[in-house]
Amino acid sequence: MKSPGSPPAVPAMAAVLDAIRDRVTVSRVELVGATGLTAATITNTVRRLMSVGYVREVGTLQSGAGSPRRLIRLEPDACYTVGIQFDRFTSTAVIVDLAGDVVERSTMPGAALRHPDSVVASLGHHIEELLSSAAVPRSKVLGVGVTTHGPQDRDAGVLLTSNPSIDWLGYPLAASLSDLIDLPVLIENDATAAAVGEEGLGSSGSSFATVYMSGGIGSGVVLNGQPYRGASSNGVELGHISVDAFGPRCTCGNTGCIENLAGPTVIVEKARNTGLRSRLRLGQGTLVDFKAIGRAAMAGDPDARALIEGSAAVLAVGVATLVNLFDVARVVFTGDAFTDVGPIYRRHAQDAVDKGAFMRAVHPVRVEQSRQMSDAAAIGGAVLVLRSLLGAGESAMRTARGAERLSLPAAVP
Repeated sequence: MKSPGSPPAVPAMAAVLDAIRDRVTVSRVELVGATGLTAATITNTVRRLMSVGYVREVGTLQSGAGSPRRLIRLEPDACYTVGIQFDRFTSTAVIVDLAGDVVERSTMPGAALRHPDSVVASLGHHIEELLSSAAVPRSKVLGVGVTTHGPQDRDAGVLLTSNPSIDWLGYPLAASLSDLIDLPVLIENDATAAAVGEEGLGSSGSSFATVYMSGGIGSGVVLNGQPYRGASSNGVELGHISVDAFGPRCTCGNTGCIENLAGPTVIVEKARNTGLRSRLRLGQGTLVDFKAIGRAAMAGDPDARALIEGSAAVLAVGVATLVNLFDVARVVFTGDAFTDVGPIYRRHAQDAVDKGAFMRAVHPVRVEQSRQMSDAAAIGGAVLVLRSLLGAGESAMRTARGAERLSLPAAVP
């Protein structure tokens, strides 16, 4: 379903909100300079944002001999959105206010091999507890963005994968959770959401890539401020780029994929076949074990270090390929699996792009670690709810804040 409203709605409203957020208080004239939008567009956009209570006038500023400029300020508590990232191994939930700040955060168990109905019930219960803990009125909650592995059909709100079990294939995740909690729900690929989470509303026009590693390996790309999704909203599958034509067969059907050579599951399996199993007391779960191996590697354990260095070297090949495909000048490592070992992976990736990025003589490529390593995907899910409603216009935003439940338009830019 296409988002109602004019095509420029998302970039204009997101750009204005970002500019106000960055400057605390700002005049309409300053917004023209900050966003590059016309004065008429700024006037119309600010009027729309004021009509739903997202911004308000807070006084005037004398500038020269002309009339005083009226100042605009964001109302951070005007509305909230919820973001949830979950996969087989872990789950994180956040509540984000209009200023983009996380006001409440919690973790919960991953999906494991539970039936989807059981997982949705747990998510619904956790959302209610989170809202209660943060003392956020439900009337101010616009909706929930759920980010998980793909492939998925974002418009239909269903997963198109049998991972971690066949019960998830075609499961109506968005509708089931929405019916349970009586709030709008959309779904998004976790790696794409992590890219959005890094950029906020994503209206600055920047281009960059994220490498996301939690239970698996994925990537998100933002081009000119907009997330790239591909033909079926499942683009940039970094984990399934083949780097060894004669390597082991992957579940995707390819051979020598990055994920089945360097992903957390493979590294943990290798570690459990060495002395690390007893030394690190492995067997607590894939992501828990991987992080234990990572901490040991950072502490100097030679066996753990060898495994992590090997994984990082393989992933670095994929990062160089990613940079060459999309000509980005910045790559951000994010995801719970990088929490302890980010510096090792960043070093290998930086070395790979310094030597192998095709455009390295034209512009440098910077590889960096996320500021919100464990939360970026969940924050991105929350931000995407707001983006959907900005594109739908103020009538949809009023509906979302009222008693009537809104169906979120999934096909946002």
